[in-house]
Amino acid sequence: MSSAQLAPVRVRAAAPANLPGLPSGVDLTWRALTPADVPAWYALTGVADDADDATERRSRSELAQMFEGGWRDPARDSVAGFDAAGRMRAYAWSEFRPATEGTHATVLYGTVHPDDRRRGIGRAILAWSEARSRQQLAAAAVNLPARIRLFVDEHHVAARRLGERSGFEPRRWYIGMRRDLAAPLPEIRVPDGVTVRPYARSWDEAVRLAHNESFARDHWGSSPFDAEVWQVNVVGTDAFRPDWSFVALDAAGLVVGYLISGAYHQDWEPQGYTEGWTDLLGVRREWRRQGLGGALLVAAMRAYSASGMQYAGLDVDTANPTGALGVYTRLGYERETGAVMLTKEI
Repeated sequence: MSSAQLAPVRVRAAAPANLPGLPSGVDLTWRALTPADVPAWYALTGVADDADDATERRSRSELAQMFEGGWRDPARDSVAGFDAAGRMRAYAWSEFRPATEGTHATVLYGTVHPDDRRRGIGRAILAWSEARSRQQLAAAAVNLPARIRLFVDEHHVAARRLGERSGFEPRRWYIGMRRDLAAPLPEIRVPDGVTVRPYARSWDEAVRLAHNESFARDHWGSSPFDAEVWQVNVVGTDAFRPDWSFVALDAAGLVVGYLISGAYHQDWEPQGYTEGWTDLLGVRREWRRQGLGGALLVAAMRAYSASGMQYAGLDVDTANPTGALGVYTRLGYERETGAVMLTKEI
């Protein structure tokens, strides 16, 4: 169904006029998150991630960065519960970046301290953040398909059960993969007419445009990144490693492929090894199936290894239309973790 055939998103979202109340009998005070709460927020997520054996952890700087970006409104999009000692015991956040094409998609974040679970708090903050998502979607200026997303680790059965009992349905599956850098790396020929070079910040905008052409408009549920989002969420993070990132240029200097890497130190100790992580990998459609993606991955793996990393890591949508899973497997990547996206389609 085209966007023109869809009912207006403000109708489809069925947004409530008021957000649902939060539990009053659990000895918590509820209010929106502020930058001053980052230490308490980090402490809560650390305890919860340890209890849940979370696949990916969030660093203190990543939490602080949630207050950056003009599309974010933490005063309205977040809520946290604090005990009498001022310790954060639960939080919820509905993240929404309005799109101009593709799909409007919110993503829900949240957790409850392990000692406060099974008291109805998780169910209540999920309902709160879903309601806030519906308000965000209803206010979107462009009428597009829309969904509310909730990502859970494959092994986190309780979180998935909570989502499904709240009406979310499994929609997409992802696997985390790793490649042992102690094993010999293959030699992959770069296609004729293409040069692979280390990343330079002068290419930020050209790589963003290449991403929007090669990834955002080709992959399920994606939408283009504007310049602000690219700067805040991709190349402006503490994790971004330009020295582990690469661009592929054609003879005219056009970016025809790119690989963006990150170093997520907070994950290394829990998972038991160091790794260079491939955040984004894309090749323009006309250059696909010529080995360019593999050449970029090998270039990154050599950079990771030179920095002393033990593994190369990435994740992939199992239904990726470009055959990425097969490319990764042929390069020696093996499945390590799994996650599922639960959604409500709007």
